[in-house]
Amino acid sequence: MTNPQSFGTLKIVNKQVRSKLAQAQAGGADRRPTDDGGHYIAARFDGPTDAFNHFAQDANFNRGEYRRLEDQWARAKRAGRNVTVRILPSYDGASKRPSKINIWFNINGYRRSLAIPNEPEEKRGGK
Repeated sequence: MTNPQSFGTLKIVNKQVRSKLAQAQAGGADRRPTDDGGHYIAARFDGPTDAFNHFAQDANFNRGEYRRLEDQWARAKRAGRNVTVRILPSYDGASKRPSKINIWFNINGYRRSLAIPNEPEEKRGGK
């Protein structure tokens, strides 16, 4: 599958707009019963409501490690810092559900990169 990517400078918005349909359809037939339909760029950062900004996320990934990362970005934005991100999913074969999410971000010159498996924590080695 071709790897879409999301990138840009984040901003905080007061009114979050979501597409429940795009969230429900994220991952298509490859979506697991334990998945959430989540965003690459969250609604709180004015992420697009289009299908390309959604993917099937393990619920623990979405509500755990990925959310903590988004919370870090939101704290930085509220503190007046510039936050840029680049997110690139990795897929196994023809799956429409990413196996891993590669993330690069910059907060006022502090740069970091992560590769987070899109799996429950117990399948990630208890991380």
